[in-house]
Amino acid sequence: MNVGQTAGLGSVMQTLGLGKTPMAVAALLALCGAQAQAQDAQVFQLGEVEVVSTRAGADQTPRNTVTAAEIRAQDRDTTGAALNMLPGVTLNKVGARNEQMVYVRGFDLRQVPVFIDGVPVYVPYDGYVDLGRFTTFDVSRIEVAKGFSSMVYGANTLGGAINIVSRKPQKAFEGEVGTGLNVTDHGEIAAKRAYANLGTNQGLWYLQAGASYLEQPYYRLPAEFAKTPAEDGGRRNNSDSRDSKVNVKVALTPGAGDEYALSVIRQRGQKGTPPYAGWLSTPRYWRWPYWDKDSVYLITDTAFGPHQLKTRVYHDEFRNSLYAYDDASYSTMKKKSSFKSDYNDFTNGASIEGDLQLAAANTLKAAAHWKEDVHREHNAGEPYRRFKDRTTSVGVEDAQQWNEQLSFVAGIGYDTRSTLEAQDYNSATKVVSDFVRDDGNALNGQVGAFYGQPSTGRAFFTIADKSRFPTIKDRYSYRMGTAIPNAALKDEQALHYEFGYARDVSPALRYDARIFYSDISNLIQSVTISPTLCTSAPCSQMQNIGKASSAGIELDVHGDLGAWRYAANYAYLDRRNHTGNGQMLTDTPRHKLFATLDWRLADAWSVGGSVDGMTRRYSSSDGKQVAPAFAIASLKGSWRATAALTVDVGVRNVFDRLYYLAEGFPEEGRTWIANANYRF
Repeated sequence: MNVGQTAGLGSVMQTLGLGKTPMAVAALLALCGAQAQAQDAQVFQLGEVEVVSTRAGADQTPRNTVTAAEIRAQDRDTTGAALNMLPGVTLNKVGARNEQMVYVRGFDLRQVPVFIDGVPVYVPYDGYVDLGRFTTFDVSRIEVAKGFSSMVYGANTLGGAINIVSRKPQKAFEGEVGTGLNVTDHGEIAAKRAYANLGTNQGLWYLQAGASYLEQPYYRLPAEFAKTPAEDGGRRNNSDSRDSKVNVKVALTPGAGDEYALSVIRQRGQKGTPPYAGWLSTPRYWRWPYWDKDSVYLITDTAFGPHQLKTRVYHDEFRNSLYAYDDASYSTMKKKSSFKSDYNDFTNGASIEGDLQLAAANTLKAAAHWKEDVHREHNAGEPYRRFKDRTTSVGVEDAQQWNEQLSFVAGIGYDTRSTLEAQDYNSATKVVSDFVRDDGNALNGQVGAFYGQPSTGRAFFTIADKSRFPTIKDRYSYRMGTAIPNAALKDEQALHYEFGYARDVSPALRYDARIFYSDISNLIQSVTISPTLCTSAPCSQMQNIGKASSAGIELDVHGDLGAWRYAANYAYLDRRNHTGNGQMLTDTPRHKLFATLDWRLADAWSVGGSVDGMTRRYSSSDGKQVAPAFAIASLKGSWRATAALTVDVGVRNVFDRLYYLAEGFPEEGRTWIANANYRF
C-alpha cells in the first residue's frame, strides 16, 4: 500500500473516530458486517455476458460481482446500494433529482450502461436509469466490467458495463418469501418491504416468478442536522418513495445446450425529491407522480454441435412524469419555473450472437445488434414532440488458449447511430418543426493477455478503446431555456489500460489487486455562450471539448478464519480535467472503503457489521459545493430459527452520523432494521 492509499484510509478512519494507527485498521475491520461467500446457485446463465477462453469455458472477463447472498446479508434493497459494495463503484443520488446513480472509476451510467440479462436498459431520452427504482429481491447477481468489457454488449460501453442477472430455478419446486421493517430512533416505521420468489424446473421447461413491494414514507435525519431554509430536521421533507415489481420468466429446455426463455417485467414507482437543504443553492420542489417500466425479453440459446447461437429480442417502455411546484406546499404551479412534464419512451431491439469453436484452443464470438429508441415528451398544454434514434453494432471477439496458463483475447466492433426523428417546439408561435439531424459512427477495439490460475496466482493486462454516442438530451435539450441544442455532437472516446493480479492463497486469504489508467477525449461538456441566444440565463451549449483522465488502484481481500469471515475492498481514484476550463470533475471521492466482518457464534447464530467510508467529493463543477468525508458503521445479528426460516435484526448508521452523498442533501440517520426470510 502506497502513501496516498494510507492517507486515504486514515482520512476515512479519522472521520469515524478511529485514528490512523494499525490498531485502528483492526478496529475498523472489527466493526464490519456479515457477508455470505457462497455463490447463489440460481444464476440465469443465459443472462450472463462473458469473455470466454476455450479450456473448460473459463471466463476471462476481469469483472467484479456481488451475489444475491451478499446483497441480502447487507440489506441492500436497491441496485444502486448493492453496487456501492464493489471496489471502484461509487453511489450518488443526483440530489436535485433523487435518482440513484453510480460512477464506475469516474464514468457515469450513460458511459457504463445497465443491462438486465444482457439486454440494455436505460431511459432513451437521457441514457440514464434510476437504480433506486430497481429493487434487488429477484436478482441472482450483479456483474460489473470496467473498461475491458465484452464486445458482445454492443454500443456505448465507454467505461464498461453493468449486468443484472436474474434467477433460474434449480429444483422441481422452490421459493422464498420475506418481509421487513425499518424503524427510526423515535419508533416510527421508516420503510417496509415484502417479496416472494417462486420457481419450478421440470427438466424440459422451467418457470420463475417474483413479486416485491418497497415503501418509504420518509426517512429521519441525524440528530446533529442544523435547520436550514428548506429543511427543519427530523423527518426529511418530501423523501417518500414507493416501488413494486412483478416478473415472470417461462422457458423451454428441449435439449443439451438449448434454452428459450421469455421474461415479462412490470415495475411501478413514485417518489418525492427532498429539496436542497444547504446554503449555496436554490431548492427545487419536485415530485414524480409515476415512474413506470414494462418489459418483454425473449432470450434464446441453440446448440449446433460445439457451436452456440444466442438471440435477444426485447421491448422496453418507460413512462414517467415530473411535477415542479412553486414552494414546499407542493400545491401550486404559478411560477415560470413550475411545470408538469410527461415522458413516454420505448425501445425495440434485437441481437444475435454466435459462439464458434474454431479449434480446440480457439473460440470466436460474433455479434450484431439493432436498437431503436423513441422519446416522446410534452409539458402540460403543449403538443407531443417525438425523437427517434437507431443504433446498430457489429463486433467479433477471438479467444486463443496457448497453453494451460496463457490465453489471449482480441475484439473489434463498429457502431452507428442514425437520427430518424427530432422535433422542435416554439412556445411563442406554437409551431412544431424539425431539428437539424446528424448521424455518427465509432470504431472500438480491445486486447487482453491472461496468465495463471486463481490458486497459484492469475495476472492479466488489457487495453480497450471504447466510445459512447451522445444521447437525445445531449443533442437536443434546451435545459429549461438555458441551453442551445447541438445536433452535431460526436461520440466520446476512452482508451483504457489495466493490470491486475489475483490469488487464492488459502481459504483464509484471497486477494485481487488492480492498477488502471483511462485517457478520455471528445468528452461532452457544457460551454458558456452568448446569453442573447437563450431565453433564460445563464446560456450554454454541450460541445465535444473535454479531455480527462482517470487513474487508480483497487484492492479486494476476503477469507475465512475459523468462525470469522471477513471482506474488505479499497479504491483510490485520481480523476483529472485536462480541458483547461477549470471545471472540477464531480461526484467521485479519491478514496473509498467498504469492509465487513462476520462471527458465526453457533450453527444458528451470527453477528457482524460493516463500514462504508469515502473522502470528500465535489458536488458542483465550480468547486464551491463539496460533500465532506464520512464513514458510517452498521451492525447486524442473524438467527436461523429452522433450516428454512431466518430472522435478522440490525442497525444502520450506528453512530447517527450526518453525511452527504451530494452537498446539501443529507442522508438517513440511525435506522433499526428487522427482517424475516423463509426458503423452501
